[in-house]
Amino acid sequence: MAVAALVEVKRKRVATNKGLLDSGGPLPISFFWVAFQYLFLGSADLFTLAGLLEFFFSEAPSSMRSLATSLSWASLAMGYYLSSVIVSIVNGATGSPGHRGWLSGPNLNSYHLDRFYWLICVLSGLNFIHYLFWAARYKYRSIK
Repeated sequence: MAVAALVEVKRKRVATNKGLLDSGGPLPISFFWVAFQYLFLGSADLFTLAGLLEFFFSEAPSSMRSLATSLSWASLAMGYYLSSVIVSIVNGATGSPGHRGWLSGPNLNSYHLDRFYWLICVLSGLNFIHYLFWAARYKYRSIK
């Protein structure tokens, strides 16, 4: 998310320097700036899902492996749902009757995606600390 925030800062800087903040047209910036962040996000999703499936499959009793695998997919779906809830909360918390929220406006250039990405970056860091807390206390199932 830090890479996404930095790319968004770069994108907004280009829009400001070229006088295209209020324009709905394309910006003179290479697609590869955006592709860079998708490379990181896609890789993170891939490795997270692979590790999650392996964990559920190896730690669940053999009679519950299919249920554990389906729980990994359900947790992924829940994460996507919570992402949309976070967007709604941020828009509601940052907006007021005379002021638009971070994620609303007439075009993408009027959004404050950089702030949103930094917020998600902080939340991801807190989530990682939460993960480390529970991972340190987890006892793996003994192999029989």
